[in-house]
Amino acid sequence: MFNNSHSSSKECNRHMRWFTCSPRNFFGTDAFFARDSGLTCHGFRALGIESRAIALAPAHEGQSADMIRGTIEQMNNPAWWGALNLDGLIIYTWGQPKYRSVVEAAMAAGVKVAQVTDTQGLTSPVADLLGHLRAEQAHYWQEPAFKRLFRTIIKLPVSCTIRLLRRDRAHARMVATSDYFFAPTPRAALRFQTLVRRLVSKQAAAKVLCVPIPVNFHFIHDPGVAKKEEVVAVGRWDSLQKRTPLLATTISQALKLRQSTRYRIFGKITPYLEAWHQELPPEYRQRVVLEGLVPNAELTTAYQQARVMLVSAAYEGCHVSSAEALCCGASVVACRSPFLGALEWHISKNSGRLSDKANPQALAQTLVEELAAWDRGERNPQAISEAWTKIFHPEQVVRSILEIFGEKSQK
Repeated sequence: MFNNSHSSSKECNRHMRWFTCSPRNFFGTDAFFARDSGLTCHGFRALGIESRAIALAPAHEGQSADMIRGTIEQMNNPAWWGALNLDGLIIYTWGQPKYRSVVEAAMAAGVKVAQVTDTQGLTSPVADLLGHLRAEQAHYWQEPAFKRLFRTIIKLPVSCTIRLLRRDRAHARMVATSDYFFAPTPRAALRFQTLVRRLVSKQAAAKVLCVPIPVNFHFIHDPGVAKKEEVVAVGRWDSLQKRTPLLATTISQALKLRQSTRYRIFGKITPYLEAWHQELPPEYRQRVVLEGLVPNAELTTAYQQARVMLVSAAYEGCHVSSAEALCCGASVVACRSPFLGALEWHISKNSGRLSDKANPQALAQTLVEELAAWDRGERNPQAISEAWTKIFHPEQVVRSILEIFGEKSQK
């Protein structure tokens, strides 16, 4: 479970250096440091620990001074890691064996290493057979039911034999390579534990723990910002996985069921959304605002004002945007799916609900029920924010990491 330590904590009265690493060629601008490994780096700094982020060379114009670049040859060399004089390294490998030599080089240099993934652990039937079967169909949600069933039946023998031997075993061994492996949700950690226990060993499986992907510091409830009867939706609406037609039709249904709720849609406005918005009756159209792309600060205020975030996606990793909304005191409504394990977790603290069916009628009804819970005083924005910022804020994530490694910050 999240925040459990496998070793006793000790006071650390010396200067510490904990770096993060993404062995890909990210641009390294401020946007990189607003989430994932860049934000974890700033979480260490918030606790007074020296930290920088490492990414694959070459450097990019405009990259942050907090970024260090290394070639793959350097990252495969223990001497390069030794020269950095690190206490610990948090490296995003997603459990992919192609990064094994990097992890082994850092560990050979005496660095404590934890690998990180932002996936839900559904890569193998060994990890979760029922979830794997459901996920195979859910991943191709846009196709007819008979095609999804046929695809699943055809792929299953391969998934349970050839792919298990060629890919899944190597994946499990990679997970077990480092001191620890961090999965983003409790369900994801359980799946990776099962994978490693069955394909490597029970002892190796104990290295897998739940440590969430951090959410930026400024996503927090502000008592000075009054909650409004608003629903927000945030996404890349030109992406198939976001199921933009489901979002639009769900809102159309909900507009009829509640006459006072306002809807704000953030993200690139697609021709589909524009056409749908124009076709709404005038009395409904005035309650739906296509906000487009906005700065993070403006999005924070929108979360703080809103009661609910509506999620229409078919599949996600850790779904950072709903975590951001929770930290601002909004609840979450989405569809139940094996690919949305993060959302199952996100509603677990009296902070939302899921529709059992992925159709507009069911999702709209679930949304209306959640708004009614707010009407009855069953949702508390301060309590929602406090519960989730203790889990998602960068300094809290980093404290958990340090406790797992038996360290304690001075802040």
